[in-house]
Amino acid sequence: MYKTISISHTGNITTIKFDNEPTMNAMSQLFLKEFHEAVESVRNDKECRVLIIRGSEKVFSAGGNLHEIAGADYEKATLMATNAHYIYDGLLNLDIPVIAALDGIVYGGGLELALRCDIRFCTPETRMKFPEVDMGIIPGAGGISFLSKYISPADIAYFVYSCKQIPVDYAHNHGIVQDVFSRNELYTKSEEFAQLLASKPREALRAAKHEITATMSRPLSECLQIEVKEFAATLQTDGKRIINEWFEKKK
Repeated sequence: MYKTISISHTGNITTIKFDNEPTMNAMSQLFLKEFHEAVESVRNDKECRVLIIRGSEKVFSAGGNLHEIAGADYEKATLMATNAHYIYDGLLNLDIPVIAALDGIVYGGGLELALRCDIRFCTPETRMKFPEVDMGIIPGAGGISFLSKYISPADIAYFVYSCKQIPVDYAHNHGIVQDVFSRNELYTKSEEFAQLLASKPREALRAAKHEITATMSRPLSECLQIEVKEFAATLQTDGKRIINEWFEKKK
């Protein structure tokens, strides 16, 4: 069905794997189309509770397809970047947690996509960077904007201007990645964490994600209003039942 990705299911956990290693999982227009279709299939799957996104041991993604990028005039480049934003933002708009399992090369557009995920795990061998300035361009799918949620403008300038790799320990200490596992453990640990999340009340996770996502782009006053509404809503769904069950067990 797909040429650049594959989809698998383990219970109520879905995994989208970037599966075009000969191109280093380049984010071509075909890839973006197929990835969008895959994410929408997850959105429509009422049984899915957690999404994992992964590549291979050698490469998550080397970023955008340079042949397509180099051939774009101003209008087409604008359309390409806008389309990438729209498709990557689909991860933010899912009602379920999204985990990125990052190994090998995570460059440019691959890192921009990963920054749209809720949680990121990596290995000591993971190589993260924005190489665009060396190509005479800049990250075009949200890299600088999303990186600004974790590190200072000066640190962003250091990594983006120089195109240096973001060290794994630095990424971990600054919340760019949440944990570091060996290559042998990365995907197993990602699935274990996904299973933990899948066991949680779905509405509570949905509401928490809505609020967390809002904090990335909305004013504090608006985020606080969302928080109040989501708290009240979750109490009317699973909240009362679970709290009452907890009191019953304490008797």
